Amino acid sequence: MDSARQLKRLRPAPQGRGYRILKRSNHVTLLVDTVNKKVENTKQVTENTEA
Repeated sequence: MDSARQLKRLRPAPQGRGYRILKRSNHVTLLVDTVNKKVENTKQVTENTEA
């Protein structure tokens, strides 16, 4: 995860002033991997368990 853009906002303060608020956000990186399964083997297993 790394930092991204910051949104800068002002919060009302006494005597017409404004306090700065930084709304931070992040970049999230997801790594996805595929799993190869044989469909025939799973069908045989489910048929054996149902019987």
